[in-house]
Amino acid sequence: MKRISHTLLLTLLLLPLAAITLTLSACDDEEQFTTDPTATIAFSQDTISFDTLFSRTISTTQRFCVYNHGSKSLRLSTVTLASGGTSGFMINVDGQSGDNIQDVAIGDGDSIFVFVKVLLSAQQSTTPVLCSDDIIFRLESGQESKVHLQASGQDCEVKTAYTFTSDTTLTSVGLPIVVFDSLVVAPTATLTLQEGTTLYFHNGATLIVHGSLRVNGKADSPVIFRGDRLDRMFTYLPYDRLENQWGGITLTPSSHDNHIDHADIHSSSSGLLCQRPSDSLSVTNTVIHNIGGYGLYLEDCRATIANTQVSNCRYDCVNIVGGSTLFYHCTLAQFCPWTADRGSALTISDFTYTATESKPNSSATESEPTIVPIERAHFYNCLVTGYANDEVYASFKEEKEDRQVRFHHCVLLTDVKDTTYFDTCVSDSPDSLTYRDTHFRTFDTHAFLYDFRLDSLSTARAKGSPDYSRLFPTDPDGNERGDRPDAGCYQYPLQ
Repeated sequence: MKRISHTLLLTLLLLPLAAITLTLSACDDEEQFTTDPTATIAFSQDTISFDTLFSRTISTTQRFCVYNHGSKSLRLSTVTLASGGTSGFMINVDGQSGDNIQDVAIGDGDSIFVFVKVLLSAQQSTTPVLCSDDIIFRLESGQESKVHLQASGQDCEVKTAYTFTSDTTLTSVGLPIVVFDSLVVAPTATLTLQEGTTLYFHNGATLIVHGSLRVNGKADSPVIFRGDRLDRMFTYLPYDRLENQWGGITLTPSSHDNHIDHADIHSSSSGLLCQRPSDSLSVTNTVIHNIGGYGLYLEDCRATIANTQVSNCRYDCVNIVGGSTLFYHCTLAQFCPWTADRGSALTISDFTYTATESKPNSSATESEPTIVPIERAHFYNCLVTGYANDEVYASFKEEKEDRQVRFHHCVLLTDVKDTTYFDTCVSDSPDSLTYRDTHFRTFDTHAFLYDFRLDSLSTARAKGSPDYSRLFPTDPDGNERGDRPDAGCYQYPLQ
């Protein structure tokens, strides 16, 4: 056993505690960090790639690990960006941010995290431009290693709280349009969106129409309403497949002459909300999908909805409150993957709630039902399905002998025995999956990929009536419906 001398012991006892700590730490520092040129670091990734990003929009944060697999501790004298911080890439190394970080320790057998994000400046190009940089790691021994960074920047036209005060037509020519806050159509204006146009909405941004909206898409070139996130949550999951990426579209009571054809509205907080417009609304050949609230909300509307898919909504896919609505060849599919407390595929009612003043000594706001009469709600050759045992919900306050709610030649996940409402309709059994996910071509609940075109074995095939399909003889893809039309939005291609 080694013995400590009495002189050294006495010296240590007489030293202040802080001095002892500093002395021991200095000794540890000298022994802890090796400058052996053979000692190296390793990385969990040698390249960090970002998806295409809109310029002037910050990315999500990616991370990687720096490992010291050796038996002695190492110290990074500097961690720098090769560009000197001019590329738009930003780093945080073990809690330190900047473009020139110094003195980062990595213990033997230990690791540290490096976080990376990027904010690209304008690229002065109509097409994406690849931007890159390198993170340079320099050890005290002088050894250098690097991790490559790359991202593509796409210039865009930014509209922030923008109002169209005169008739305007937007096309796919030119830079993509990114909307912050809101895009508003004034009561006297008409906004026309031509085929191939895409509007990218930032988180929470909305389209509010007080005037008129005309959407003129085509089967192979729809008008797309989507969020502005072009990157991915995981390698297999783009943010564009997540709900609540932007606000949605609202047609206010002053809106009029609204026609939407071949639109793709997806991944918003609400889909298309139409509240008491001054005249009719038509929606044809359109997809409203993956919505954080209502997919299609029609309150006291005169609306014709045809060849349209409304699917996977946290609230009801379609919610009708009074008014006069006609649905032809629509697929309402409630397979929202985000919650078990999802709404119905279809809800019909003749009332809404209006807030009134609170009672004395009460903080709660009272609400009373307001009757909104149903003139008619008719469904022809439609497919209504989902996860629940019953996907058609109706609630009425007004006492009325004939409610003018009718389903003709539809496939419905509900009881269709009452001939007052159901004419030649097919019902599935709550215990069967016959009319549920097996109806459809793609149903990937892991990657949130859905294709609601019919599978060859779907029993919705040939369940429609040609009396109604003659009004819409082709489906959104241009497939002829023929004399034996399928129920729902899509026709299985005829042989």
